[in-house]
Amino acid sequence: MTKKKGRRMLTSSSTVRRSLFILSGEDSTMPQGELEALVETYSRGSRIQMVDRRVAIVEGEVDPAVISRRGAYIRFGGVHIGSAEAAGENDFRRLDFDGLPSFDSFAVRIYDFTGNQVGRRLEAVLGAAVKDHFPSAKVSLEEPDLLVAGVFDCEGGLQVSGVDASTVRHAWHERRPRSRPFFHPSVLYPKFARLLVNLAHVKEGDVLLDPFSGTGSVLVEAGLMGIRSVGVDVSRRMCAGAPKNLRHLRVVDAEVVRGDARCLPVRRVDGVATDMPYGRASSTYQRKPVDIAEDLVNSLGDILSAGRYACIVHLDSTEIPVKTGFDVVQEHLIHIHRQMTRAVTVLKRR
Repeated sequence: MTKKKGRRMLTSSSTVRRSLFILSGEDSTMPQGELEALVETYSRGSRIQMVDRRVAIVEGEVDPAVISRRGAYIRFGGVHIGSAEAAGENDFRRLDFDGLPSFDSFAVRIYDFTGNQVGRRLEAVLGAAVKDHFPSAKVSLEEPDLLVAGVFDCEGGLQVSGVDASTVRHAWHERRPRSRPFFHPSVLYPKFARLLVNLAHVKEGDVLLDPFSGTGSVLVEAGLMGIRSVGVDVSRRMCAGAPKNLRHLRVVDAEVVRGDARCLPVRRVDGVATDMPYGRASSTYQRKPVDIAEDLVNSLGDILSAGRYACIVHLDSTEIPVKTGFDVVQEHLIHIHRQMTRAVTVLKRR
């Protein structure tokens, strides 16, 4: 968040006991899987309660701002300050406003995923309660420090949280594949590439490997989150083009090397995130997808540290072989069109 004159930086405690997260609306298991991966990465032992398909409460020492900034399929998260069943003025005044991080300006938004119509009156009532507790705070609809979000769950209760407003915005459009200097039809879109990085359970300072790095989408997203990365690709053209994209997006802590996934030119990594080649646009070099998957998992056994994760995207018809020393911890399906379904498999090294 850019600091402006006269405005304090919004801060959030890393020991928040209850956080509220709103997941994106895709009809998929991926948003919940991403939240589970990020919570485990930053706070093992925290407990996730799915209030409904899009609303989750996390109990534990989690910083919701960190997870919100990283999330691809997480709309936002914030400090959970209570619930209001009747959603009336007296209910709002009983919320734990003292649990909010410091702020100078705020906005109020009510989100309803139940299908009912919610008018602006409720936002005004909740805003009045915030103003009553923080008389000097200013209302700013354009650039607030804090977003006070009320979310109706499937049972009609209203969950309320305080969200660092700077974590709500994502710049997917600015990183769209066609805006980059090097393009290929097999490119991963930034939102999906970021999901793969997050499912790999890596954090700042870790080393992530993409053994089929292509145009560098996974490397870009990892670099923007402070994660070091290495991309490997057998194609000379990809190895020449991907660094152009990294430079264009100012990613510096990443490198691309030419190599084969059957004999990866790295010794040890903290996580793996990759999209296996499977079709005409992304060359398989005359190898069957099942053989590529077999060779990849064999190679990962030598370089992936114990307790670490590999996130692999593949055709649903191509089963990822589970070798001795690996466990499948997540599986997700992505329906592309009538004739194609892709799968995301997350392996954990024992």
